[in-house]
Amino acid sequence: MLAEKRPIEVLAYRYFNVNLPEFLKLLESGGEPIRYDEATKTIYIQKERGEVALTYGNWVIHEVNTDGTFWAIESDIFHKTYEYIQNTLYCYRKKIYTVECVKFKSLSHKDVVEVLNFLGYHAKEVFDILQRDDLVDEIKSKGYISIITLEGVERLYVGEFVIKGVEGEFYPVKEESFNKVYRIIEK
Repeated sequence: MLAEKRPIEVLAYRYFNVNLPEFLKLLESGGEPIRYDEATKTIYIQKERGEVALTYGNWVIHEVNTDGTFWAIESDIFHKTYEYIQNTLYCYRKKIYTVECVKFKSLSHKDVVEVLNFLGYHAKEVFDILQRDDLVDEIKSKGYISIITLEGVERLYVGEFVIKGVEGEFYPVKEESFNKVYRIIEK
């Protein structure tokens, strides 16, 4: 399925030469636990679906119009997918672009395999199929699919979408946020 990103406005801050106590306080205002690793200068934001890492030099966006929380985004991807809104402070607009996506419809074997195939787990050999079937059974028992994103491992739950981003990266999106940020253009 193809979806088009809507031009939603966000607040964005680069994690570079910041007043660290004030920056951490800002991130804490999103209502999610954060922790700071002094050795690596990495800030971790605890999401309900997993912990995301904000590494030094990358960006954090505050999606006030969707879930109201903060999300880490790599600098290269940020510059490809956001544009600065003139005469504002920290305001950026998501560029309109097309992404591939798939909805995780149910825990049925068929729907789990559809998502796994989208993520690149194509089973072609008998041994691969047996391993994939074990993975499907594990997913059914846990109730979610673990997805390796650029910012860490996150969980994809039934009813949510997984997006393939502009650099081939994957990330899960709740259906409510998906409907605010994307418009399906081809099924």
